[in-house]
Amino acid sequence: MKKSTIFLILILFSLLIAGCKYDFILPVPVVPVTGDVSFATQVLPIFSAENCISCHKTGGQSPDYTAANAFASIVPNLVNLTTPNLSIIYTYPGPTTSTHSWKKLTANEDAIILQWITQGAKNN
Repeated sequence: MKKSTIFLILILFSLLIAGCKYDFILPVPVVPVTGDVSFATQVLPIFSAENCISCHKTGGQSPDYTAANAFASIVPNLVNLTTPNLSIIYTYPGPTTSTHSWKKLTANEDAIILQWITQGAKNN
């Protein structure tokens, strides 16, 4: 009886160990942002239909990220030029610090937004 109990425990333990699997998740490398960041060609496309405009549109949730109203909705309300990394437009939909319920930005999109704010958040 004692041998069969030990044997059964060993079998259950080996099944438990064999059933464990761990997938390593490698971090996605962030492409460094160089040069001047353009609001119209680099920042505004981040707020495209698959990211933000489906909810944040004219007549929808505030702020309005449509092409005609995005800059006025973002600057100065969501941008902190003295400490860019604390800007709401950078932290709220970001990949790691977000509490946004639907969509999070990628690390590359986040880097573009931070660089744009660091450069003065120009409407270019």
